[in-house]
Amino acid sequence: KHGNALIGATPALLAKGIPDDAFKPIEGDDKKIAEGLRKRNARERAGQLSFTTEEYIWVSNASFAASLRDITTARSDTLRDVRLQSSRFRELEQSADYLHALNVSDAWCAAFVWPKVQGASTPVTEGVFRDLQNPGGGIPESTRDEIVRLAHQYEFFHWHLEFPEVFTIPEHGAAAASDADPGTGWTGGFSCVVGNPPWDKVDFEDKKYFSVVEPAIAAISGTSRRTRIAEWESENRKAGERYRAARRTVKSTFLFASSSGSFPLCANGLTVKGVNSLQADQLFAERFTSIVAPQGRLGAIIPTAVATGAGAQYLFNDFTQRGALSSFYDFENKKPLFDGVHSSYKFCLISLTGRGISEPTAKFAFFLHDTVDLEDADRVFALSPEEINFINPNTGTLPIFRSRRDADLTAAVYRRIPVLWDETRSDGNPWGIAFKRLFDMTDDSDLFHTRDSLLRDGWMLEGNVFVQDGQRMLPLYEGKMAHHFDHRWNSYFGTGNEDRRRLELTEKQDPTAVPEPRYWITENGKITTVRSRREVHVPGVSERLEGIQWFRDWLIGWRDVCRTTDERTAIPAFLPRVAVGHTYPLMLPRVAPKLAAAMVAAQSTLVFDFVSRQKISDAHMKLFIWKQLPVPAPSSLEIHTRFLTPRILELVYTAYDMEGLAHDLGDEGSPFRWDENRRAQLRAELDACFFHLYGISRDDADYILETFKTEPNGGLKNNEIAKYGEYRTKRLVLAEYDRMAEAGVSLENPLVDGENYTSTLTPPPGHGSRHPA
Repeated sequence: KHGNALIGATPALLAKGIPDDAFKPIEGDDKKIAEGLRKRNARERAGQLSFTTEEYIWVSNASFAASLRDITTARSDTLRDVRLQSSRFRELEQSADYLHALNVSDAWCAAFVWPKVQGASTPVTEGVFRDLQNPGGGIPESTRDEIVRLAHQYEFFHWHLEFPEVFTIPEHGAAAASDADPGTGWTGGFSCVVGNPPWDKVDFEDKKYFSVVEPAIAAISGTSRRTRIAEWESENRKAGERYRAARRTVKSTFLFASSSGSFPLCANGLTVKGVNSLQADQLFAERFTSIVAPQGRLGAIIPTAVATGAGAQYLFNDFTQRGALSSFYDFENKKPLFDGVHSSYKFCLISLTGRGISEPTAKFAFFLHDTVDLEDADRVFALSPEEINFINPNTGTLPIFRSRRDADLTAAVYRRIPVLWDETRSDGNPWGIAFKRLFDMTDDSDLFHTRDSLLRDGWMLEGNVFVQDGQRMLPLYEGKMAHHFDHRWNSYFGTGNEDRRRLELTEKQDPTAVPEPRYWITENGKITTVRSRREVHVPGVSERLEGIQWFRDWLIGWRDVCRTTDERTAIPAFLPRVAVGHTYPLMLPRVAPKLAAAMVAAQSTLVFDFVSRQKISDAHMKLFIWKQLPVPAPSSLEIHTRFLTPRILELVYTAYDMEGLAHDLGDEGSPFRWDENRRAQLRAELDACFFHLYGISRDDADYILETFKTEPNGGLKNNEIAKYGEYRTKRLVLAEYDRMAEAGVSLENPLVDGENYTSTLTPPPGHGSRHPA
């Protein structure tokens, strides 16, 4: 059989008629005409029709199935028998009943891809569609012709008509058969489905198209390419029409996939913030699950993002929660197994069951390079749907474990520690956190000012804030400017992405030293700018923060850009009250400052970082991942703040621009001096404490510390050996772990300085040397 497996009707969808979303405008459509058709369709669906028709539409394929069974079970011993079978099959395909059923299904699909422009044929709205069902009704001949043309162009494929003997549809009036799939309206399916579908986005890429049609255009980028394409279209009218038709075909496919109801799980992924595309491979995966028999099995080779990506969360969650997942083996193309695919590209072999089978656990393996790696027992492990659900309760997506031990450790942490924000619970945000992307580095770039432009306009620089006539321009901090307990990590000296340098130790020891950003933004009031050819007034820094009811003199966020191969992966930090780009998303908790500090301390530890590395599938610490990382609840951490606060305060309050935080933590002194050795000990005490709070044994703490290395010479371990001649962090942390174990520290039993624990630091934490007042 040949056709487009992604665009087709099902009995259940046909019975619901034409949805209003079929008339969303796409490229080439007239928006006003599309809106008029949507309103007309809504009226017709509401019953305001100019004709009488039945309440709903139902097309059974029972007679086709019976005829096909007669054909396939007939004798085929001779060539004459085979030719007779072929002739009878052609007769079935050309029968009036079959062609009518095909036409009905084609018409339903055509509604989504119909040209919504002046002069187009009468489209298939609900009224026209029902007229098509009515033996006494009729539709314009031009509409029939357009349905046929679109069916040929898009190659609509209706599984219940192409395989009536496989997909059984109850006779009219029996639509509620107990064994029918409510999503499709049919029973049955294939015993086995196997596929390696395209690994592409459902999106039109000019570069890819012109790499074949006109390579010179493909070599251009950005607005220059768009300008050249417009010139090329005017110079090559016929080729330009083919280009526009190709674009519209892809855009129409996206509309059908996202709005027809054929792929409800993938379409739900588009509701996730930041997700604006569909993956063809994920659509095929959802399609495979609809055509496999209840007792059948299916297997596919698709990108690993089906289990880790935000857009696929509803699809994968469905797989796991109904026990459909049998095995999931993740590969990197290092060998390579696929020529022409990048060596770092991750794909998987996924095996699923039909809806009539539920697997209690599924087998997993990650970072494989060849199928022979599956013979390594330490690489393969099992997880139950329940375990996946409490590790990622919001999305049901899959962590990425390198070994059975990593899986066991992570699962153990989540049995003890809740996620930061459990969206499945009404009380799942105990921190009262508001998340905010304050400024987008692209969309808000019209608001940015450079150092040179401000100086030319007479602004004066005080620290890293520009002032003029009582107005202030605040520095725009980006992710690369901060690190753990350090808001002065990098400073920019230009506007290029790489125009930055690490602050020197002498600068860190100066409490007035501040990093410089690439850009500055107006602090107060509205900012006048031009967007979409209109003058608009957009809020500045203070108004945006006040809009989410944040009035403190400090901010908390985390670095979005990260890698599991870096020295550290999860990197939160405190910042002064400044402008912040989207590469540093903000998390602003509505709890007492000491609890907020305890939260950041937990998120800055090695055990937290270890768990975060099990969830990163690309180079971003996305919001949906951050929400699902384990953080003890405020009620659990409250008894530990007496131990935690002095250490956090001394680590963070090293410059005057963090004075507001210091005051909120109960400190009125001057900033602490930056002392590298003392800071290493303070952080070791925090890491050791949280190893205990997260329930990590000493052997497992040792193991986790050893995972912070990258072969051959990178990562925290290798970097420290190169710098200090030893893995200093490991020595310090395990020493404190042992001392704290003697004190019996746990989530329920806090450490108390001077009672059950005494720091090796002199003076003790929170009493370190300060700069003169």
